[in-house]
Amino acid sequence: MKKIDLTHGKVALVDDDMFEYLNQWKWHYSLSNKYAERTVRIGEKFKCIKMQYLVIDHVTEMEIDHIDHDRLNNTRDNLRTCTHVQNMQNTVRYSNNTSGYKGVYWEKCRKKWRALIKYDGKRKHLGYFDSVEDAALSYGKAAKLYFGEYSGI
Repeated sequence: MKKIDLTHGKVALVDDDMFEYLNQWKWHYSLSNKYAERTVRIGEKFKCIKMQYLVIDHVTEMEIDHIDHDRLNNTRDNLRTCTHVQNMQNTVRYSNNTSGYKGVYWEKCRKKWRALIKYDGKRKHLGYFDSVEDAALSYGKAAKLYFGEYSGI
């Protein structure tokens, strides 16, 4: 594994055999989406190319998912093609989450922890729990059932 220097003191990880190919271009760290990118000019317009799309072959309507959630780890073992829905399933908990667990929320009026999961565009109630750990276990089981390898659990 080798490192490619980016702007803002960041580095991208790539497989040894991809280093020379990818290092021929200047890459930058995108502050908005946290990816390694390069900008190309096409006529009068500019387009950003994400590094991961050069590492593995992909179909246009497919996205590339970073299995370990590290958007700068562009080694082949960490990348997989997926649909947008699958990519959204493999997310980490939101930064404003107060429970510490994905899909678990404090229900103030009931004074219980609530587990919810979003699947097929709908929110599914998984139950109310006395402990945050029990609610998290419930979410984890549902995530594995609904999302499989993309559960992020």
